[in-house]
Amino acid sequence: MIVNRVDLEKFEKTLNEAKKDPGFAKKTIKVDGIWRIGKDGPQFESEIGFEGGKITLYADEPSFLGGKGFAPNPVQYCIMGAMACFAATFAKWAGMEGVVLDEFRISAKAQLDMSRSFGISENPILEKIVFDIHIKTDAGKEEVDRLLKITEERCPAYYCLKESIIPEVRMTIG
Repeated sequence: MIVNRVDLEKFEKTLNEAKKDPGFAKKTIKVDGIWRIGKDGPQFESEIGFEGGKITLYADEPSFLGGKGFAPNPVQYCIMGAMACFAATFAKWAGMEGVVLDEFRISAKAQLDMSRSFGISENPILEKIVFDIHIKTDAGKEEVDRLLKITEERCPAYYCLKESIIPEVRMTIG
């Protein structure tokens, strides 16, 4: 059964597998990229594989940061990814709870302080991010608020934004 563009039967099967075997819920995501030295166009390229195939994405810094602005900047991708994950989580759990969405729109606005990136302060780089959500549904406000709380608790990207996750950086030279 498809609700809110989510195949609930497949999702429920995945949920049940994870309940039986918590290791089933663990996945590895791998993304490779290259800084495009000696090439025209955007500065960065990443070919990302997924179930339906693969796509090449490009990123470029805006001109005030030394790029040419030929493609979205990395922070835009980060915010878009967070919004998409938040929307997917909301739509999925709404469907699981029997709530049909007639419309779900989301936008985000982030306040950046680039002074830390410039090496001139210790200020947080991301001062604030606001998700504005517009929902059309027959569900009441109480139900939608409950779904919002579920989404905030279960959305992987939202988790990454609110928790401190320190990447491990490994480097090879040559």
